Amino acid sequence: MPVLLHRARAGALLAITLMFVAMFGFYLFMSYYTQTVLGYSPVQAGLVLIVNALAALLGSTLIAGKLHGRVAPALLIVPGLVAAAAGVLVLTGLTARSADVLPLYLTPALILTGLGIGCVLPPTAGLATADVPLRDIGAASAAYNASQQLGAALGTALLNTVAASATASYAAGAGRTSPAEASVHGYTTALTVAFGILLAAACVAGPLIASRAAQGNRENRR
Repeated sequence: MPVLLHRARAGALLAITLMFVAMFGFYLFMSYYTQTVLGYSPVQAGLVLIVNALAALLGSTLIAGKLHGRVAPALLIVPGLVAAAAGVLVLTGLTARSADVLPLYLTPALILTGLGIGCVLPPTAGLATADVPLRDIGAASAAYNASQQLGAALGTALLNTVAASATASYAAGAGRTSPAEASVHGYTTALTVAFGILLAAACVAGPLIASRAAQGNRENRR
């Protein structure tokens, strides 16, 4: 329990949990949309997601890797959450009739969310075990991994439920709408919720994480 009472550590765990809630919904609907609406094969849909993985690699090595330890963790985590939120927001403008989807929607969204993940993961992982007594490092590390798993499970269940409900409501109220239009409406509704979750994570976790830098500055002045 003392592991979770540390303000900055709690902020890091909250940030990574909410990020995984939003991002696993993002990945789920990316897979649904590319395969059911765009007609991609599972292999093609997977190849599209490689853009996100590459962006996350660049974000973690070229941005977080170079700045981690030189700037306060909040200066990486909060912009990372905002970048991921911006990437999710791009997809909320999709419709069943959207043209040039790959260059105008999918690629920008994948790059922004990937860079956001790359900026958030290293500093939150560092905060999860920072200032932890040696005997509690295992518990702190387990709490960080459990936060990711919890976020992934909640995100898939919560956002899929939101999408299904929005799809059913849209289909019932729009009359002779096509199944694709109803499905895309459900996806974009759930992604709007994911966008809100990421912004909430930045607003709530940011001040908690920033408290670590403030505490360090007070200690240095002493």
